[in-house]
Amino acid sequence: MRTSSNRRAGAAIVLFLASLAWPVLAGAQAATQAATPAASQAATDPGPQEREELAAKAAQLAKQTQNPVSSLISVPFQMNWDMGIGDRQATGALLNFQPVVPFGISQSTNVILRVIMPLASQPTNDGQRLNGVGDIVMTAFFSPSKSGRIIWGVGPVLLLPTATNNALGTEKFGVGPSVVVLTQPGHWTIGMLFNQIWSVSGALDRKDVNQTFLQPFLNYNLGDGLAVGAMVEASGNWEADHTWTVPLLFTVSKVAMLGKRPVNFQVAAGPMMTAPASGPDWRFRFAAVFMFPR
Repeated sequence: MRTSSNRRAGAAIVLFLASLAWPVLAGAQAATQAATPAASQAATDPGPQEREELAAKAAQLAKQTQNPVSSLISVPFQMNWDMGIGDRQATGALLNFQPVVPFGISQSTNVILRVIMPLASQPTNDGQRLNGVGDIVMTAFFSPSKSGRIIWGVGPVLLLPTATNNALGTEKFGVGPSVVVLTQPGHWTIGMLFNQIWSVSGALDRKDVNQTFLQPFLNYNLGDGLAVGAMVEASGNWEADHTWTVPLLFTVSKVAMLGKRPVNFQVAAGPMMTAPASGPDWRFRFAAVFMFPR
């Protein structure tokens, strides 16, 4: 396997993650210190009925996090490492902050607002790194408030040129359609997410944006919030010589309690099935999804 890393960039990202997580950790610690000994003992030694209820709740939350158009408010932090980039076989790092906020616009329709805000640290062939914020992608899915066996959502996707370094973004405004379709029979979650973005304005000296994203996903829930799965995240750039970058990721996730806050922790890894000549050959991911059940 071809690997390389940049310790300073990695340390900066770890510190950034720690600063974001600190309020949650501090709140959990304060709640623990304020608890009475009896309450602490009850929390650490729940009875059989309580354990069964907690396991059922964790399993339900796990399935909700696997549904992109569920009614669950969530705040995911997704850290990606792409290994084997360029002639130096370096490692690129990408932290995606991805809040998901659903709200009802009528008795029959929900809108699920999904935002992806990337923080990137990408290597260059001269040994330097490009660090900064990338372009924001925002999607609004319109979905029935009461779904049947087939769950779906459809709406616009927007590309916002927010990159702090031109090499990390497109300098283009973009728009297009986005669709998600899935089903959740029994322990399974099976679905597909698609979007297509075309640029509509922006810097004249930059290439137009014509990008496709296709994400089939599969999860099997083992119970008690534990799940395994696989997904493909195919990104197609129709303005590039090599169109597709396609990682195949195998995932393991577990819903756990951080204080009183349910969090879905996920680890994923897998090879690039196809990528540009200078692109990565392997991806590793760690994600923490903070959930706010209603």
